[in-house]
Amino acid sequence: MAGLLVLLLMTAGQGMAAGAKPESGGRTVLKVMPYPDIPGDFDRMLSIVETGFEAQHPEIDLVLVKAAVSDVYELDFLRQALTNSTEHGGVHIVESDTIMMGDLALESVIGPQTYSEPDWHPLIVRGTTVNGVRYGVPHWLCGNFLISRDSYITAAKGVQDLSYRLRLRKPKGPWLAGNYAGNSYLVLYYAQAWGEKYTTMENLLPAITGPVDPGIARSVAVASDLCLENGTNPCVDGTYYEDSVPVFERTVQGDYAALQGFSESMWYMMQFGAKPEEWYIAPLPVGETTRNVILGDAYIARSSLDPATAEAAEKFYAYMMRPETYEAIIFSGGAEGERVPRYLAPARLTMFSKPGLADDVYYQRVLQAMLAANGTNYPNLFVPDNRDRIYEAVMPYLLGTRRSGVRKSMHTRVVLHMPHPMEGAREARSQAQ
Repeated sequence: MAGLLVLLLMTAGQGMAAGAKPESGGRTVLKVMPYPDIPGDFDRMLSIVETGFEAQHPEIDLVLVKAAVSDVYELDFLRQALTNSTEHGGVHIVESDTIMMGDLALESVIGPQTYSEPDWHPLIVRGTTVNGVRYGVPHWLCGNFLISRDSYITAAKGVQDLSYRLRLRKPKGPWLAGNYAGNSYLVLYYAQAWGEKYTTMENLLPAITGPVDPGIARSVAVASDLCLENGTNPCVDGTYYEDSVPVFERTVQGDYAALQGFSESMWYMMQFGAKPEEWYIAPLPVGETTRNVILGDAYIARSSLDPATAEAAEKFYAYMMRPETYEAIIFSGGAEGERVPRYLAPARLTMFSKPGLADDVYYQRVLQAMLAANGTNYPNLFVPDNRDRIYEAVMPYLLGTRRSGVRKSMHTRVVLHMPHPMEGAREARSQAQ
């Protein structure tokens, strides 16, 4: 591909299937909806999974169903996907953000999982467990992290210390890029700040169900103010909600000293020339101290699988957990034939010692950030029902006013496809707008 194409992906609806076949030829049909927000070519990932799985299990017709990012953060959509018949838009398995799964478990929309791996990160195991029962098969790890070229900045202990270190290294703002505008983002930042105040609490559920703490909201506002530039704040006013490309571009260029992001943010930064080994990553301090808070993507299955489909599901989980499958997905982030990491973080910790990850400096820093002491997991219950309330209460502190307008769910995903970073970047983005 030549240059940078900024494409809006994930517009396919609940019934769109990748590689669906008109007839299964007597094979067991297994419909799976993968989590849609991954860096790099999504369709290539689907092809890797479907082709590889069916080569090993020709008796199973694997149908991979696309969904919009915004849809998979709505409970009604997930309920329908996991209860409608598979002939009318339903699927057997959804790869879900762990913050969305608990409510579905309480409603018995999804069933308990028995498939297990001994090397899953213990916090993601806890994040997929509801009332002592595990309902998810962990696949990827995620967390809100601080990413910078300067290890002095990523060593910050708390948001006040972060503010001090950023201003010391870069006297003039802006300092920290991020996105607070989506209600699914802001509820995570608030919950993280809550956990960084109540550091002895392993269960952060009170952050979701309890009244909003003004002091914690002000702490998040301290972090968001680090994005102020010429009297405006693109991290709060929706600018970066609508188009997140400048977050990565401007951070690599040095306009910001750091960014708030996920481990896979590095893939997007690489499109603008970032060299992963030059960057440091640590848990994001938005509260009184710094604390590692984990969430991730896990497979959840409808509660009414027939025996043949349940057996196919177990084979699918086993295939996705294979080191070879992880490797194929992780290193398919470039053009065909190129070995480029997507920088997704696998839920299986032994993957970090495999060739390719073991000798990748940035991946090893990701691992250390994921294993930081005193970590915990984001709640997996009642987040969807409370995120609007938390957004409405916290956003005025970030705006410096008593007004707020809820920006629903996650922003529209912007995907970058570019083997040569800077060529045509601004032209492509302006055309997309």
